[in-house]
Amino acid sequence: MIVDPATQVLDVLFQATALLRAGQHARVQELLGGLIRKQPGCAEAHRLLATSLCQTGDLARAQKELRICLRLRSDDVEAQILLGRTLSATGQAAEALRVLQEASGRDPANVAIACVVARAWLAQGRADEALRRLEAADREAAQGRAEFWMLLGHAQLGLGQPAATADAFREWVRLEPGNHEARMALAAALADAQRATEAEAEIRRCIAAGVRSPGAGFILARALMGQGRLDEAEAHLREVVHVQPGHVTAQGNLAELVWMRSGDAGAACAELDSALRKLPHQHALRIAKARLLYSARQPQAALAEIDAGLALDGKAPALLTTAASIAIDFDGPHALEYATRALAVAPDDRDARVVLGNASLATGRAQVALEIAGALYRSDPCDGQAVAMQADALRMLGDPRYRKLLDFQHLVRAQRIDVPEGWPDLDAYLDDLATSVARSHNLEAHPIGNSLREGSQIPLSPQQSPFAAVRAFPRAIDRPIREYMQAIGNGPDPMRKRNTGRYGLSGMWSVRLRPNGFHVNHYHPQGWISSACYLRLPPAVKQHQGEGWLKFGEPAFPTNPPLEPEYFIRPEPGLLALFPSYMWHGTVPFSGTPDDSRLTIAFDVVPAATPAA
Repeated sequence: MIVDPATQVLDVLFQATALLRAGQHARVQELLGGLIRKQPGCAEAHRLLATSLCQTGDLARAQKELRICLRLRSDDVEAQILLGRTLSATGQAAEALRVLQEASGRDPANVAIACVVARAWLAQGRADEALRRLEAADREAAQGRAEFWMLLGHAQLGLGQPAATADAFREWVRLEPGNHEARMALAAALADAQRATEAEAEIRRCIAAGVRSPGAGFILARALMGQGRLDEAEAHLREVVHVQPGHVTAQGNLAELVWMRSGDAGAACAELDSALRKLPHQHALRIAKARLLYSARQPQAALAEIDAGLALDGKAPALLTTAASIAIDFDGPHALEYATRALAVAPDDRDARVVLGNASLATGRAQVALEIAGALYRSDPCDGQAVAMQADALRMLGDPRYRKLLDFQHLVRAQRIDVPEGWPDLDAYLDDLATSVARSHNLEAHPIGNSLREGSQIPLSPQQSPFAAVRAFPRAIDRPIREYMQAIGNGPDPMRKRNTGRYGLSGMWSVRLRPNGFHVNHYHPQGWISSACYLRLPPAVKQHQGEGWLKFGEPAFPTNPPLEPEYFIRPEPGLLALFPSYMWHGTVPFSGTPDDSRLTIAFDVVPAATPAA
C-alpha cells in the first residue's frame, strides 16, 4: 500500500504532539529531527521541536528552530509568542518586545498574547505599556484566566492605582483561592488602598493557612499601622527584622514608625545600625538610615553615613545620588562632585540626571540644568521634576519664558470649599471636620522624607473613614477642582496639555504643625494639581504678617543666584489652594504657644481619561 507523504507528516506531528504532552522529550526530538531532515519546510515541525527544546532548557536551539518556523510561516502567532518568551528568558528584552509587539498587532484582542506582551513590558519597568496592552484584550475571554488578573494588578500597582490593583488581585484570588502568593498580593494592595481592616483579615487567612514568612509579617504590620494599632504594628515589624535583618522595607517602616512616635533619631536607627553591622554592603539599609537622619535635621550625620558606604563601594549609583541630594543643602560644589560621579557610573540613571541638574542650579550652571531638564521632559512629559528644573533654570538665566511655567496669577487659585449636605454652614462643617481629623493625629514627629518639620502627618481615606465629615470631604472639594480645571483650560504648556476635564484623587493626608513648624520647599513630581485646605489656624497667621502663609517659587536648596519666593497665599479656614504640582511650595514658620496648631488637609489631583466616544 502506498502512503501519502502528507499523511506521513501528519502522523509524525500527531505522535510528536502526544509524546510532548507526556513529557517524553528525547523521543519527541528524535522523531521531529527525522521529519525535519526529510521535510525541512514543515513549519509546524520546527515549532513543536522548539517547544520541546524550551521545556528542556535548550533555549538557544529553540530560538533557532523558531526563527526557521517564522521564515516559513511569518504569521504563526504561537511561534512568535514562544520566540518572545525565549528571548526574554535569555536577556534579549528589546528583541523580545519587538517580536511580541508584532504578534500582538496580528490579534490585539487575544488574551494569551496580551499576557505575554504585558509580562515583557513589566520586565522593562513599563507598567503603562503593560496596562495599555491588557486593557485592549478581550475582557470576556479573560474572565477565567488568573494570569491576566495577576498581570493587570501588577501593572496597576506600578502606576500607583491601589484601588484598581486590589480589585484585580481579588479576581486573581477568586480564580486561584489556594494561591498564597495571590492572597498576599491582595492583602498588600488592600493596605496600599488604605483598606486596612480588609488587609488584616486577608493576611491573617494566609498566616492561618501556614504562611509565616517575613513578607506576611510585614503586610500584617502595615495593616495594623493603617488601623492606628501602632504597638502591635511595631512588634510585628521587630519580629520581621529580627528574622530577616536585610528586609529593607520593613527596616525603613520600623525606623519611621519609631521616629514618628518618639522623635528620637537614635532609637529609630537602632535596628538599622544592628543590621548594618551584619550587612555593611547593603546600600539600601544605609540609605534608609541616612534619610532618617536627614529628616531629623542632621544632614551632616546623614552624609557621613553615605560616605561610609562609599568607602566600601565608591561606584554605587544609589549612594552617590543620595549623597548629592543631601550635600546640596549646604555644599553645592560637593553635591556636584557626587552627582558627576553618579552619572559617570550610571549614564542612563534618571535619578543621577536629576541630582546633576539640581547641583548645576546650586553652582550657577543654569544652562547645563536647562539642557538636562529638557532631556528629562522629553523622556517623560508628566515628570514634575523636569518642569521644576526647567522653570528654575530659565528664571536664573533671566529668560521670560519661565513665566509660562510659573504663571502664579492664572495657575494658582484659592477659594472656599462647599458645605456638604448634612451641615448647616461652613463653620459647622469645618469644626466637625477639624475635630474628626485631629483625633487621628497621635504621632510626635513627621514621616521620613517628608516636607514638614515640627509636626505630624496622617493618611486619610475618606471612603474608609469612621467620621462623616471626612467621608463628605470629596464632595466639599469637587466644585473648586472642576472650576480650577475649567479656568486653566487647555494649551500646549505642561499643565494645560494634561487637562482632560476629568480628574481623580491620588493620595490624601492631613498635617498638623506645631509652633515653629513649617513645610520645607518641595514639589510633587508625580502629581498634576496639588492642594492645601485649611481647617484650623493659629492666631499668629492673622496677627503677624506672613507667618504660616503658603509660599511659591523658592527651591528647597540654595541656588546661585538665589531664587526667592515670588507668590504667597494667606490661609483662612475653609480656603482651598490649588496649584501645579511641579511648583516649588512651602510654608513660613509661625510663632505661638504649645496649644497652637495649624491643621490642614492636602491631596493630589491627577487627570482622568476622557470618556470613550
